[in-house]
Amino acid sequence: MVNEERPGPGIGLDASMSRAEMVEAWRERRRARRPGPEADEPQAAGPDGFALRRWRKAGVFGADAMRSVERLLTALLDARFAGSAPDWARQVLDQCLGGDPIAQLPSAVRAVLEHREPDDVVTAMTVVHEAGLPWLTPEGQIRLEHLMNPEPTEVPRELRPTLSEDVSGAFAVQYALRHDTLARLSSAVRDQLLPWAPVGVVDDLIDAGVITSEDEPWDVRSDARDQDYLRARLAPEQVDQATAEAIGWEEYLRRRRFLDGEDLDSVNAERTYLEGEYGDDTEEDLYDLLQRAAEGDTSAVKGLEYALPRSLVLRLRHVRDGALTGNWPENILADRGLWRLMSVLWEPKAAVSPRRSAFHALAALRHAYDSLCASDLKRARAQVELLVEHEQGEPRHNAEAWNMSAYLALLDENLDGALVAIDRIEENHPRAEHNRDLLERRRTRARNDRPHPSNPYLELGLPHQSPVWKQRYRDLRREFVDDREEAARLNRAMRRIHQAEQHEDWSDLFVLPLDAEVFRLPDDPPVTLVPPVEPLPRRTVPRNPADVDAVRRRALADLLPTILNAPRRPDHQHRITSE
Repeated sequence: MVNEERPGPGIGLDASMSRAEMVEAWRERRRARRPGPEADEPQAAGPDGFALRRWRKAGVFGADAMRSVERLLTALLDARFAGSAPDWARQVLDQCLGGDPIAQLPSAVRAVLEHREPDDVVTAMTVVHEAGLPWLTPEGQIRLEHLMNPEPTEVPRELRPTLSEDVSGAFAVQYALRHDTLARLSSAVRDQLLPWAPVGVVDDLIDAGVITSEDEPWDVRSDARDQDYLRARLAPEQVDQATAEAIGWEEYLRRRRFLDGEDLDSVNAERTYLEGEYGDDTEEDLYDLLQRAAEGDTSAVKGLEYALPRSLVLRLRHVRDGALTGNWPENILADRGLWRLMSVLWEPKAAVSPRRSAFHALAALRHAYDSLCASDLKRARAQVELLVEHEQGEPRHNAEAWNMSAYLALLDENLDGALVAIDRIEENHPRAEHNRDLLERRRTRARNDRPHPSNPYLELGLPHQSPVWKQRYRDLRREFVDDREEAARLNRAMRRIHQAEQHEDWSDLFVLPLDAEVFRLPDDPPVTLVPPVEPLPRRTVPRNPADVDAVRRRALADLLPTILNAPRRPDHQHRITSE
């Protein structure tokens, strides 16, 4: 080892190292600096000058461009797709790959691409663009630069493709998407792109007002799910339950369930369970509030004023304001789903005329019954008189009215009048026959031998043979603990019920009502307060880059004849590019 090569302190060497360690480290550094065995191998040689000159006939200049074109031609001659291309075009591609390029190569490439997928066209145009091949028309050069540029670029109006060239409207819509001018698209372009455009692009056109329900875009779509989606977006009134279920439109289905009278509480419980929440923490939506209002919950009115649209808020206020006088517009009276709320809001101050509407007829019947239960016989008589005078009422209502009239006559011991009233009941009702028999038996007894004429259940404010009479009796006794007269009346009713139950004999009790269901308010949903179905909100991403790219690819395929249209000698049109 000469002195110049002796290891000395430096990078990688430590003065504390022994001489042997320093020598070994120095040798390792020398080995690392030596070239590897692969450096001695000759590099692969590029195409020779003769090959490059031959490719110039086809407008291919440079080794990199030549290799890119060769790979492209090899892909275009793939046996899986080559069968659909013209024979002459395949022969030209084979000849060029065989080392004899000719000027007809651009035309042959275009002929092959016309039978391939848009993705193949995009791949080929990418090669043409990146290699700078002089295969393009002047207009095609500008259009290709625009389509291949990731940034939006301006294309003069006179150089944009015509409707006959842009056969699917792809260039026009991608240009509008990239320049935010969708609203300017013509109806002709709209009609061209509707059958094939991605759903996200159609949504963009809907938001821009280019497509409306009058255009009926679902008729030109081939996919059934697209048809259902677009119909829900533009014409929700044409959507049925099956369609809503197919596209998973929960808002529509919830509205439908409410209108069909389904119990939303069970649906809410299932939804809450699936979301892992507790019912008390779940915010009420519009249909929860509507259901509460339909059940007569007046506390839901305020929440509905915030949840309903303006027009329906005014209608809700008409419901509330009408309760002051008992007068409502006809459309509100016709909505049976509002009757419970109206009944809770309205407290009649006098007898109700049943002739005014079906709601007033039911309200009059209930008012008479409530007056009987409250032992307000004067008010009950006034109301029953109006009911029996209304001969055009429902047969079931008339039967209950005459039965109450008979009961009032019985309380006055006017048995003849009571029998006349019972005979006016047209329906052959078993309970009416029971009351007739009771009156006949009572007439045969001496006055002092007759039991008390009242029905003890009614004295407690309950229908005949109500199972909750004991609890009701206890509640009333606590309420009238200081009223001796009322307490005596309640005790008498309690003893009579006990006696009837003990002997299982209710034959001396006048049955009222004949049918409790007649007095029930409807359980219908308040349809006049249900907002019309709103269009389905869009489910796609606005200006989705993937959709824009799909449209761009379609535009490249459509404009292929106008872009790839080389002159007879492409080598004479060599495009010089400078870096």
